[in-house]
Amino acid sequence: MATSVPICDICMTDDTRKPASVWCAECEEAICKDCEQQHSRMKLTKNHQPIPIIDYQKLPSSVAEITQTCKVHNRKLDFYCLIHNEPCCVSCVSQKHDTCKSLEPITEVMEGVKSSAAFEDLEDRAKDISELICNLIKDKQDNKTSIEIQKNRIISEVQNVKKAILHHLDKLQMELLDKLDNEEKEQRKSIDGFIKKISEMRENVNQTVSDLKQIKQHASDFQAFLGIHEWNKKIEKEEKAWMFLQSNQLRESVDIHIEFSPILMQFEKEVKELGRLEVKFSSAKKILLKKEKQGQMFVPVSNTVDNIKLTNIHSFKSPDATSSKTHITGIDMFDDGRIVLADGKPLKKILVIMNQEGEHIKNIQLEDQCLDVAVIDKDTVATTLFVKKKVIIVDVNSSKVQRTIPTKDECYGIISTGEQLVVSLYNNTIQFFDLYGNSLSTLSTTDISVHCSVLNDKLFYTTHNSDAVFSTNFKGEVCWQFDCKKSAWPTGIANDGSGNIFVACRDVHQVMVLRKDEKKSRILLTKKDGLEKPGALHFNRKTNTLFVCNESGQCFLYKVTN
Repeated sequence: MATSVPICDICMTDDTRKPASVWCAECEEAICKDCEQQHSRMKLTKNHQPIPIIDYQKLPSSVAEITQTCKVHNRKLDFYCLIHNEPCCVSCVSQKHDTCKSLEPITEVMEGVKSSAAFEDLEDRAKDISELICNLIKDKQDNKTSIEIQKNRIISEVQNVKKAILHHLDKLQMELLDKLDNEEKEQRKSIDGFIKKISEMRENVNQTVSDLKQIKQHASDFQAFLGIHEWNKKIEKEEKAWMFLQSNQLRESVDIHIEFSPILMQFEKEVKELGRLEVKFSSAKKILLKKEKQGQMFVPVSNTVDNIKLTNIHSFKSPDATSSKTHITGIDMFDDGRIVLADGKPLKKILVIMNQEGEHIKNIQLEDQCLDVAVIDKDTVATTLFVKKKVIIVDVNSSKVQRTIPTKDECYGIISTGEQLVVSLYNNTIQFFDLYGNSLSTLSTTDISVHCSVLNDKLFYTTHNSDAVFSTNFKGEVCWQFDCKKSAWPTGIANDGSGNIFVACRDVHQVMVLRKDEKKSRILLTKKDGLEKPGALHFNRKTNTLFVCNESGQCFLYKVTN
């Protein structure tokens, strides 16, 4: 919240300190009652709409600090660049955005921002996760009550059994009840800890809901417009935390059951325990966020390789394409159509951002050679730094590294499943991380995995040394192997939603599709189609489009149909 001392900015120019009564967002000044009268009469300011200073102080500090002045050139921000998603002054336009084709007057793009779909989407998402957290807390509290009832029921059953047996069972009863009590305490403690954690999460989300409400009521359109990006990051952070909770075993309902030992005629000799406690976790249905539900949708492609057809939509070149300085080794695509390329040339060390038409947006300079890239969300990507043995998460807007994830060896390909990052390593392993960088598991591969992909419960990867494609389960057990041509050098690999596997074979200049269930493969693209050492490949399941990129930077976009 804004916490600056409410002193009149106009009076302070005369070394006078008077408490401010209103705030003018357009003048960016706190104004006292006396100056307010003059402010409302002046020709330049009479149409301004100041708000009470007490309402201004309710604004989140990150929004209250937004100004209409360029921090670099100290000039008014008059334009907004839709390519770079940033406001610009006249100097910014001439120095940085002179080639940008999507510059709009900022007064036009911010008009009606608080009633816009983007702002309403923020509010809906904040309320959505708040409601889901409240419901989960209630479920866990009900679960606590249920466990207590189950405990009492079990005690009653134990006592009924006790009546039928003598001294030997007294000892077993005591042991069982001790186990029951300890288990009940442990589960209650776990649930209390879980409730505490998500309660803290709820407080953060509720604060966001409250802040958005105050922004909508009291912030200027300018502040609200520029604040959306910052608050969008906060909501996405809570959404990621929510999605991470879905894999937490503590979210599952806990039930305690008992299975009694058979009472035999010679129970003193045979019966060693009265019963065995068993804690059962009922799998909880994953509760998707509204945004996550929308993201699950994709259009299936043909389930037979013979019927697949490719239609060339567009071809374009990356900056410095065909140059010996370019070596494209990875490709992925944002939901808005932007494309990100990993240029693995040791001297360049960059990620290249382009739009679908092939227009260059920006380069992101990295500290080391990058070999692959995976889109995480609309603002961030993960890329593998081969020599440094680490994965970095990069904000594509600011070009800054958000966090670093060390890997167990030199790393090649990387993909994002939406909940996990899957990384191919040099030491014949594939490592799994959550989106926060925590290592989840590691599986061994038959050979050095170059690139990999995931579909349902199967993992697929290509190998240079074996000239093969492997399919495994998540334990690393090989389900099947497909042998490519000798010296084919398979690299990029991707799946559609129907089980088709697309593979780029670099040294034979081909893209092929295969299906193990049909025991079939088919060459889709060759050198005649413009392929020259294709190394990067990506399939977009939402749009059924296939991206293929030569190492030289020549890219091809195809529509995949039956």
